[in-house]
Amino acid sequence: MMWMMRSRTVILIGSLSLAAGWMAGSVSVPVEQDLTTSRPTGPRPLGVQLRQSAPLTEQLREKLDDRPKSPSSARNPFTFGARRFESVRRTERRVDPDAPVLENPAPTAPPVPRFKLSGVASTEKDGAVQFTAILTDNGALVFAETGTAIPGGYRVLRVDEQTAVLVDAAGGEIVLRLP
Repeated sequence: MMWMMRSRTVILIGSLSLAAGWMAGSVSVPVEQDLTTSRPTGPRPLGVQLRQSAPLTEQLREKLDDRPKSPSSARNPFTFGARRFESVRRTERRVDPDAPVLENPAPTAPPVPRFKLSGVASTEKDGAVQFTAILTDNGALVFAETGTAIPGGYRVLRVDEQTAVLVDAAGGEIVLRLP
């Protein structure tokens, strides 16, 4: 135990002597500043050169001044070029003045929607069973009851457990059945 006490004491005395020597050395050495080489603190104004530069700094500045300049481009990447209308003129159709002009072209029938009967739901309302057709029209889901107007100018004529009957504006019927 005596030996442990001595090692602690030796370490303490050694660390204290190192600290005292460090502090004495920093206080006893006078710091002399040359006023001609001292730099003012704070940022320097723009465009003002320092009085003295290191020789390597001068060499670097000369290399930057002597570097090759990149070619300047007349193209502005942030604007589009001038439009060319020549290609439009080439694709214009020439109208023959002697060709007959159609006053009223024949009306075309609207495209037939592709309704599919996906299911039938039933609810009891006022003691009667009411059916609702679940239709898909090109990915759109439509819930329709009897008398409901659906896209494409169709109206639901009737819905029962297995079928739904649609009527178009001309009176033609389309019968949809469950798969």
